[in-house]
Amino acid sequence: MKKNPCVQLDWGIDGLQLALGNHDIVVIVDTLRFSTAIVTAIMNGFTIYPFSDKKKGMDYAHEIGAEISGKSGEAKYSLSPSSFINAADKENKKVVVFSPNGAACAELVREHDIAYIGCLLNAKVLGKQIDEVAIEKKKNITIIAAGEQRAIDTGERIVYELKEAQRVFAVEDYLGAGAIISYSRLKKTPAAEVCELAFRAAQDRLKDLMLKSFSGKYLVQHSLTKDVEHAAQLNQYDIIPIIREGKIECLS
Repeated sequence: MKKNPCVQLDWGIDGLQLALGNHDIVVIVDTLRFSTAIVTAIMNGFTIYPFSDKKKGMDYAHEIGAEISGKSGEAKYSLSPSSFINAADKENKKVVVFSPNGAACAELVREHDIAYIGCLLNAKVLGKQIDEVAIEKKKNITIIAAGEQRAIDTGERIVYELKEAQRVFAVEDYLGAGAIISYSRLKKTPAAEVCELAFRAAQDRLKDLMLKSFSGKYLVQHSLTKDVEHAAQLNQYDIIPIIREGKIECLS
């Protein structure tokens, strides 16, 4: 048990597995778009069931009577945050959400782990929450920047190399992680401190930098500019999604 908890930064599934193995409290940050969609969904009263495997997710949705997410612009629910805002008045608020990255991270969380979903939208409230729970539980905090698949800018389009489990640096996840870290008053590792400093330096240019990132350009190319603009809003929501027993719900 650690008497003086600290905040640290790590990347992707490997980093998450290490943090969970150390019994750290974790925050999963996949800014474009899993974390942003989830925070927005929880803000609008939804309960989310994350799946990286589509067949398993569809089977589970059928079992519990949940809705199923699909392609942005086509399905009722998707990784576009607007799909949850537009459906805020729907009666069935159980949704299976598919994601190869953020959901793959969320699926690793076990029964006794403490894990939250964070992004720019809820950075402040989450930063305060992790301080409280770290001190109470005497555990370190690991902020997991999910990263993204390696992408190539051809000059005309962003093309992703679809190599399973390959994750690289993602500007938007670094900014999201840095924002959350900036609201923590705990001791920070050098990596976490540098991440915070990067966020503070970029705080006035969040939308611009995210639109110019690989993921941002990709979404703009697919007419999803509003998803990036929504994700770039700082402290828009006072909500904390927590992962419990395979589902993501509002921390009560």
